[in-house]
Amino acid sequence: MPHTLGAKRALGAEEAASGLYDLAARLRAPMNLQQIGMHATDLDRAAEIAAVAPYPNPRPIERAAIRRLLDDAFYGRRPSPSV
Repeated sequence: MPHTLGAKRALGAEEAASGLYDLAARLRAPMNLQQIGMHATDLDRAAEIAAVAPYPNPRPIERAAIRRLLDDAFYGRRPSPSV
């Protein structure tokens, strides 16, 4: 995907998500969803909303993958590399 390669290059990272994570850390931005007011009880609902209202994305929209992504974001874990 050309836009993905551009994001990787612009962020100086192998993975765009990791590059964004590092940029946010350098800027001292909130590093987890708790810091912006999300509650753990909201994660399943957020994943469901995203799964039933798909958007253009280079990877298929799968509820389980979205839920894992949200869990990492909620606890401030570095994004896992794409599989």
